[in-house]
Amino acid sequence: MAVADQQYADLMEQLKAKLPDLAEQLDQEFRQGRAVSGERLKQEGTFAERAGRLADTDLPALRKSDIAVVPYTSEEQIELIREALLTLAETMYASRSVLLKTAVERQTNTTVAFGDPELESVVHIDLPGEAERASAALQVTRALLATRTEPGESR
Repeated sequence: MAVADQQYADLMEQLKAKLPDLAEQLDQEFRQGRAVSGERLKQEGTFAERAGRLADTDLPALRKSDIAVVPYTSEEQIELIREALLTLAETMYASRSVLLKTAVERQTNTTVAFGDPELESVVHIDLPGEAERASAALQVTRALLATRTEPGESR
């Protein structure tokens, strides 16, 4: 198994254990493949292969404006995982920061309660603490994703 394939498998295993919803979304995206124009297929070097298969089945040739679906490479899958994790961390931080800022500006309670006390136990969330934890998570995520190795390089 290639290094990138093994890295992808390891990352997805960890995501499935820690963030199953995100892992499922990414897995679904990877199964669907990515849309590529005929022009891009020529640049990627898969145009001739596809054109040959189309000719073998008596279908019309690919044009520049045609779209084909191609599988993601392991490197592209890893990059999508990186982007998803960074976006998740940025969104977590931004949402908590905006909520905290709004609460402070409106001089309301910075502790949010979720749930109906008559039906369930209420969960209290401390916005300053959540914003601080989200900020720390964002910094850790950025630092981890910034320390990527190039193919053939070890950590």
